Amino acid sequence: MTAPGPKNDAFAALLGIDVQRRGAGHTVATLTTDDGHANPHGTVHGAVFYAVAGAALAAAANDDEHSGIVTSVLVEYLRPAAIGDVLLAEVSRGVSTEREDIFIGTVRRGDRGDVLAWVRARGTRRSRQN
Repeated sequence: MTAPGPKNDAFAALLGIDVQRRGAGHTVATLTTDDGHANPHGTVHGAVFYAVAGAALAAAANDDEHSGIVTSVLVEYLRPAAIGDVLLAEVSRGVSTEREDIFIGTVRRGDRGDVLAWVRARGTRRSRQN
C-alpha cells in the first residue's frame, strides 16, 4: 500500500515509482524501467537507481510521529540493470540515535533478486507537529 496523506512523494509519483510501507522504518519502492531510463551505454542510468532508493528512503524516514530529513545517501553501484528490468529498492532503519536514523538497503532486479546496488543513508529525525 502506498503511504497515505501528506507523506505522498510527488516526485516519486511523477517518475512512476511505487512506494510501499512494510512497517516502521521499512519500505520498498519499485519502478519498471523503459527506454527513457537509458544511459549512453544502453543500460539503466545510475540516477534512476538513486531515485528509486531515494523514494524508499524518504518513506522510511517519515511516519505519523516523525518527520525525517535525509542528510546523506551513498549508493554503491554493483551491476547494471537492463532496460525493461524492474528495480526494487528495499530500505530499513538499522540504527537510531536520539536525533538520527541510519538506513541500510539494496536495489535489486525485481524478477531475479540480483543485488544491483547497496544503499546507506542518514536522516535527521524530528517530531511531527500537527
